[in-house]
Amino acid sequence: MKTQLSSLDMHFILSELKDLEGSKADKIYISGKEEVYIQFYKSNVGKKLLRIILGKAIFLSDGKNADEAPSGFCMLLRKNLEGKFLDSIEQLEPERILKLVFKAKDEAKKLYLEFFGKGNLILCNEDDIITDSLAHQKFKDRSILPKEIYKYPNMEYNFFKLSKNNLADLLKKSKKDKAVTCFAVELGLGGAYSEEVCLLSSIDKNSQPIKINDKEINDIINSIKKIINSKKNPQIVYKDKEAIDIVPTDLELYKDYEKKKFSNFKEALDTYFTKEVRIVKKEETTYTKKINELKRIIEEQKLTIGNMEKKEDENRKKAEMIYNNYQQIKEILDEINKASKKYSWEEIKERLKGHKIVKDINLKDKTVVIEI
Repeated sequence: MKTQLSSLDMHFILSELKDLEGSKADKIYISGKEEVYIQFYKSNVGKKLLRIILGKAIFLSDGKNADEAPSGFCMLLRKNLEGKFLDSIEQLEPERILKLVFKAKDEAKKLYLEFFGKGNLILCNEDDIITDSLAHQKFKDRSILPKEIYKYPNMEYNFFKLSKNNLADLLKKSKKDKAVTCFAVELGLGGAYSEEVCLLSSIDKNSQPIKINDKEINDIINSIKKIINSKKNPQIVYKDKEAIDIVPTDLELYKDYEKKKFSNFKEALDTYFTKEVRIVKKEETTYTKKINELKRIIEEQKLTIGNMEKKEDENRKKAEMIYNNYQQIKEILDEINKASKKYSWEEIKERLKGHKIVKDINLKDKTVVIEI
């Protein structure tokens, strides 16, 4: 059963979400860390509710399940977005990321929705500086933290703009032993669409990527384009009376399966993720809660110990430096103490300007900064 949208699915739902452009963000709700709802209002159209299931899906819905008391992040979104108009919504192809730009007068805010992994919402200013995010994350090549510049992972090959040379290069360098796996993972098409590409291109899905020839490469590119440009015919696919997938268009892969068709993709998504997919929150047992709390305490203690060890090392080096230069430091301090009985600290500071070792005197604290 499909539990999250692919990049191609997002391409199709985006065309329907474009209708929200020009609408005002009227109210924002959050349900735990799993769902976010943005209620939009447009003159002569009325209210529309955008449902965002973190890491899984996005679509217009008729109902919401929000927390009674809004979280701090929910209040932050309300403060920054409510009353502003949705200027644009776009996909950062070929990633499963949507960028929503909100504007009011001369101010603009950006909301990035990431649908890979556990998902995330990142609120930024118009220069892509992160204000805050639903989940703080730190990766090898990017950090989702306040005051950082928002950067998103970018796949090397964009199947929306795939050339013959691009695909040939991917197949040559592929680390996968099957074509279907290569298309699904390294090209980012996902399982069902990769199988569909193999069917439309008449190639064995289990063939080695490096053995695919020039003609097959052209067929693969044409098959991908055919899917991208295909006419929408949203449907939930069933096998043995159980929903196994939701797709925005007819697929050869599912031609013999039972299907339930819809007039638009957003309606199909609402039905699928509301009625067919049961997203159940696992309640933590008392034992699990205790374990998680102990893990959190241990991690905090490790961080504290690390900081203390770092300070210990710094202080030890300072002590060694003072010890090695003790006589020189003592002579300077003795001279300054002697001078303080005859001159004011302002006069002493003036006389020591340009001194090789004494770099500054703090008149307020009567402390001396020296460089050794």
